[in-house]
Amino acid sequence: MNPVPSLARQHLLEVACDLFYREGIRAIGVDTIVEQAGVGKATLYRHFPTKDDLIAAYLEEEDRRYWHWIEEVFAAHEGKPVKQLLAWFEACTQRLTEPGFRGCPFLNAMAEVPEAEHPAYRCAVEHERELQRRLFHLSEQAGAHDPEQLAKQLLLIINGALASASLFGEATPAVQLTTIAAHLIDLQLARAQAKP
Repeated sequence: MNPVPSLARQHLLEVACDLFYREGIRAIGVDTIVEQAGVGKATLYRHFPTKDDLIAAYLEEEDRRYWHWIEEVFAAHEGKPVKQLLAWFEACTQRLTEPGFRGCPFLNAMAEVPEAEHPAYRCAVEHERELQRRLFHLSEQAGAHDPEQLAKQLLLIINGALASASLFGEATPAVQLTTIAAHLIDLQLARAQAKP
């Protein structure tokens, strides 16, 4: 198989990503996708044999984009895990208030497709696990007293902020995300320094 994605596949995926995010996975059918992409169903099914395959590709693409974005955020604070954590939360806070923000694509997918064996659900769960792994790694590097606890707390407030922003829009209390994260990080660092 050709390792370079075809232009038709990439175009279909871009259209599906936009529609699935804006309208929802269940609300969008393949007819809408092919119409918006300006291709025939045969082209769609050549690249994505089922809608579930397209949904999984959408979430894989969202995952790739998310981690690319976060790596760019981290690059400005190379070797400074506390600053990287805070920059992560600042960037998330900024994204929560952008026009067109409709929540986390992974949490949205889990809500729309709650079947644990569905590819969308599995992609979403893996994304959440990777979030926790990376938060743990940075918490450990930062010298947190209990990096596992801090990672879980930070994951919880990220997901809470995402849900809050989806509900309240521009008036979201999620703008407090960075402040809360900083408080949790400071508590963990203070406890680590106080250890005998």
